[in-house]
Amino acid sequence: MSDVKRTVLDAFRRRQHDLVDLCAKLVRIPSENPPGDTTRIAEVVDAYLGKRGIPTKVYEPRKRMPNVVGTIGTGRRTLVLASHLDEFPAGGGWTVPPFSGLIKRGRVIGRGVGDMRAGIAVSLFAAGLLCDLDVDLGGRLTLAFASDEETGGVWGTQWLLKHVPAVRGEACLIGESTGTWSVGIGEKGVLWLRLTASGVSGHAAYAQGESAVGKILEALEVIQSITGAKGQAAAEVARVIRAQRPVAERGWGPGTGKLADRLSVNVGTIRGGGQVNLIPAAAEAEVDFRLPPGLATTALLSRLSGALRAKHLGSVTVEVLNQCESYVTSPGERIVRATVENAQRLCGLRALPVVRLGYTDGRFFRRAGIPTVVYGPRVQGMGGPDESIEIRELLQVATVHLGVIVDVLGVQG
Repeated sequence: MSDVKRTVLDAFRRRQHDLVDLCAKLVRIPSENPPGDTTRIAEVVDAYLGKRGIPTKVYEPRKRMPNVVGTIGTGRRTLVLASHLDEFPAGGGWTVPPFSGLIKRGRVIGRGVGDMRAGIAVSLFAAGLLCDLDVDLGGRLTLAFASDEETGGVWGTQWLLKHVPAVRGEACLIGESTGTWSVGIGEKGVLWLRLTASGVSGHAAYAQGESAVGKILEALEVIQSITGAKGQAAAEVARVIRAQRPVAERGWGPGTGKLADRLSVNVGTIRGGGQVNLIPAAAEAEVDFRLPPGLATTALLSRLSGALRAKHLGSVTVEVLNQCESYVTSPGERIVRATVENAQRLCGLRALPVVRLGYTDGRFFRRAGIPTVVYGPRVQGMGGPDESIEIRELLQVATVHLGVIVDVLGVQG
């Protein structure tokens, strides 16, 4: 271990409580999406960096959805620490106030703590610590805090990658929730569709009409029939998926080990009809596909269109709401190796490269050709009541991130 890394980690151990307090403080600032207003949390992030002498710029391509970008150091090599500022709505069923940031029994509890206030706290704390210690990095560290992640990223990370050159680095590290056992190097693709059908209304007793709901149900049967389709992943990606299967069952839950290389489908909404004794003239459904590596969204759309025509359902229209391919960073990339090695050497963790089931803003960095790793604490209850993370994992993640920053960027001299 280098002297610089040892100095940084020793300083972190003395100030661990500051990171925990910062994480809890960030939880207490709501930024539910919808509506997606991240103004308050962006102001706190900007102020934190400003107090430590880190120059920032705020970009607000859409009102009340600001993005904050800060930069430390100079040099040709850039490492990006990316985070998102928005979070799921609190919802009901909580046993504690959802924005309490309660610290209890070794956990931090509150909406967004895992998705992803913990990641924001780690990025802020790491940058502040490096500045406090006057570490002269051998490259540039860019901190990108984006809005709009939960609803597609059009005004957040996608906008930043298109308009802010500092965000396009040689590598990217994201503190989104994974569990300290897994190093996210890729994610399944996503395709959200809206199916719409029209029919002819009439009195149900006389059966003189054409049910739009019936058409939608038939279309959904077609969709369910292709669930489980596999992709043709590259050999190194297929090896990663095979290695993660048994561990995923323990880390993500029963049944998850087989999902990374299979198409999964969820029918999220169905709407149609007005009353029980009238044949419905209009109906629609929204469907979420998660595509394995090697299965393109265009191929899936073509397959679905052909299957609907074969069932004489060509009149059911298909609208694309969200579309992104599965992108995977090579496990041999430096950012991946640095994360795996620091987890082992600094924390004694055997962390595996994995293809994640859910997506993050990492897909946009990978699409731009930027090797990207997602490494954060495991979250319990994400999107549900009593969301929480273990403080132990928060500290481990911060340790690994600090090690990766020093290893990837190096130091002057």
